[in-house]
Amino acid sequence: MLNRPNHNSHLIDYMGINVLKASHPQVRKLKRQQQGHSAHGNKVWRSSFVLMDYLSTWEIPPGSKVLDVGCGWGLAGVYLAKHYQAEVTGLDIDDSVEPFFKLQAEINQCTIKFEQRSFESLNKHDLAPYHTLMGTDICFWDELTTPLFNLLRRALDAGCQNILIADPGRPPFWALADLCVAKLDGEVVSRTIQQPWKSEKYILRIGDQ
Repeated sequence: MLNRPNHNSHLIDYMGINVLKASHPQVRKLKRQQQGHSAHGNKVWRSSFVLMDYLSTWEIPPGSKVLDVGCGWGLAGVYLAKHYQAEVTGLDIDDSVEPFFKLQAEINQCTIKFEQRSFESLNKHDLAPYHTLMGTDICFWDELTTPLFNLLRRALDAGCQNILIADPGRPPFWALADLCVAKLDGEVVSRTIQQPWKSEKYILRIGDQ
């Protein structure tokens, strides 16, 4: 008799969060429905796991408002919503990630909001409610460095207390990091995890934490 995998084999249990694999039946169904729709955010980014690991050492007031820029499937936002009762808004210009984002929140029994919008359109009024702004793998083109720096500066001017950007170390990220270190009192830390894969990434952090 063949041993058929159960649905649990299509999940990664990481720090109390159920992470959907691409092989999960519901993920495969969503991708079939979007056949032909190009969506570079529709995957699990490893930087998300490193950021969750970093957040496990972090203190954030329960109920804090968090903006996850370029959220994709929203793993770090799910982590904060589930463990810190954070009010998380996931922002992504690619609306095709929304069903994956909502499915990820649903299987973790938490509520997070999705907004389809460009981060460049966010003004100080939009950013003022947020305690923390974060992002994973969002600075992947040279053309994104300056707009992202301007976003982070607007967020700080609006009163955002913490900024966290996780990345594998692409050249545009380092260009952003250099600007933030020089002009926004930022710093970059290296962080390595062993599970679910051994992975070293970098976190640009600005603010109290």
